[in-house]
Amino acid sequence: MTHLLPKNKVQTTIQRAFSSLVFDNDPTALTRFRGRWSPWLFNTPLHVVHQQAEQVYTFVLTDAETQQELYGFFHLFVQNQQGVSPLRASFGSFEVAEVVSHADFSFWLNSVESFAVSQGIKSLSIRHYPSCYHPARSSFIKRGLVRHGFQLSQSSINHYISVTSQPFETALHASERRRLRKCLQAGFRFEEWVSPSAEQVYQFIAHNRQRLGYSLSFREEQLRLWLTIFPEIFRVFCIKNGEEIASLGLTVRVGKNVLYHFCPADNLAYRQYSPSVLLTKGLYEFSQQEGVTILDLGISVDAAGQPKTSLARFKRNLGAQECEKWQFEREIGISTKV
Repeated sequence: MTHLLPKNKVQTTIQRAFSSLVFDNDPTALTRFRGRWSPWLFNTPLHVVHQQAEQVYTFVLTDAETQQELYGFFHLFVQNQQGVSPLRASFGSFEVAEVVSHADFSFWLNSVESFAVSQGIKSLSIRHYPSCYHPARSSFIKRGLVRHGFQLSQSSINHYISVTSQPFETALHASERRRLRKCLQAGFRFEEWVSPSAEQVYQFIAHNRQRLGYSLSFREEQLRLWLTIFPEIFRVFCIKNGEEIASLGLTVRVGKNVLYHFCPADNLAYRQYSPSVLLTKGLYEFSQQEGVTILDLGISVDAAGQPKTSLARFKRNLGAQECEKWQFEREIGISTKV
């Protein structure tokens, strides 16, 4: 079902009028519009479908005249009268074209919230992508959400490596250079695990996480689905000593220019070598070959979700820079009148 939100018809200073549409349990509706950019993986219709929500609304900002151009979109998943974005992914949030002004975005947010209230939704929770993915649009969206009344409920430091033509070792700290040499001298090698076994990959990661006191945010069935549905996007890379895995990384091609190093895990028997340094070098060089410019290393938290300074320091020693990853919250449909 498609809903037209007629109040969201915005005339901008460059005389462009927008209309807001919302699609009920039909994320594939995005494919009916002409977009000028490729959505992040977690916002693509295929991934949204496989987040397996009972209810998802897809909001589209389009031109009022033809309703064929895509200027913005947002998937809102509903559970127990709560609207969340994403449901089962690293992030969701809004994606907005650069021609959209703050006034346009504000009117769109009003229409999105009005529709959510009409459906009995009581709160909104939005996890935004790391700001390094698109700094200008991230600042734009953050400013718009905060001005609209959203609270910045969480701001986490996210680490990433800028992939350039320079060798990986250029920005590497001396301590990590020594560990890298130790791995290479021991004859360890970097390789992709082609056609990986979901069971074996999951068991390796789960065993590592369990010994370190961490839980996993996904089940084996989800990993199997990712590797089956998105075989060119979810890929597994290893550091091997002979045929034994010393370190493993599950990577996600979030976008054309972004590779997310998701869920790294070491065989703790090789901890003295720190094989994850060689793994990161391999991923950096793979990124160079693939035209990736951002190697996302994610946030650094402990088992309780609190900042883990030792992990953050290790990522900085790998040559990583810092950006922010935000979560926004807002209660809606609550009258402020006395």
